[in-house]
Amino acid sequence: MFIVLFYNAMIAITNENLQSLLTRIKQKDEEAFKEFFFIMQPHIFYYIFRFVYNRTIAEDLTQETFIKFWLNADKIDPSKSGKAYLYKIAHNLSINSLKRKSGAEYVSDEHLNTIPMNEASIDFIFMEDEYQKAVNSLPERCRAVFTLCRFDGLEYAEIAEVLGISLQTVKNQMSKALAVLRKRLQNFLN
Repeated sequence: MFIVLFYNAMIAITNENLQSLLTRIKQKDEEAFKEFFFIMQPHIFYYIFRFVYNRTIAEDLTQETFIKFWLNADKIDPSKSGKAYLYKIAHNLSINSLKRKSGAEYVSDEHLNTIPMNEASIDFIFMEDEYQKAVNSLPERCRAVFTLCRFDGLEYAEIAEVLGISLQTVKNQMSKALAVLRKRLQNFLN
C-alpha cells in the first residue's frame, strides 16, 4: 500500500490556513499559490493517477489542474471549499482524458515497489492487488466518491460539490462502494 503510506506522510492543512491561502491566491499572490501547490500537488496527483493509471498522463493533468486553478483564481470563493474546486478541476480533466483515450493504461512494473519475497509479502501483494481490482470494478461515480473520501480525505459535502451531486447521492454511493468491497474482499476479511 505504497500510495496509502505516502498519502499519510503528506502535509495536512487547516481550514484557516486554506482560507488564508485562497484569499491570497484570489489576489494573485504567487507565493501563496506556490505554498498551496506544494501542499495539494501530491493529493491531486494520486487522485488523477487512480483514474488514468499512467504516471506521465497524471503528471500532465496535475499540472493542467493547477494552471486552470490559477487562471480562474478570481472565481475562487475562500468561504467555500477551495479543495473541492481544485478536485472538481482534476476530476473533469481526468474524465475528459479517459474519454479521449479508449482505455486507461495500467501501472508498469517500474512503478512497483521492490519488496523482499516471503510468504507474508506475497499474501500482502495479492490482497493489495485484489483490493485495487475491487476499487477499479466500482462504477465510475461510486469509485470517485470512494476515492475522494477514503484516499483524499474529503468530507461528504465537499465530494457532493466536486462531483456535482447531492449529499444523499454521496452517502448512497459510499454505502454501495463499501458493500461491494466487503463482498469482493470477504476472503481477506475473515
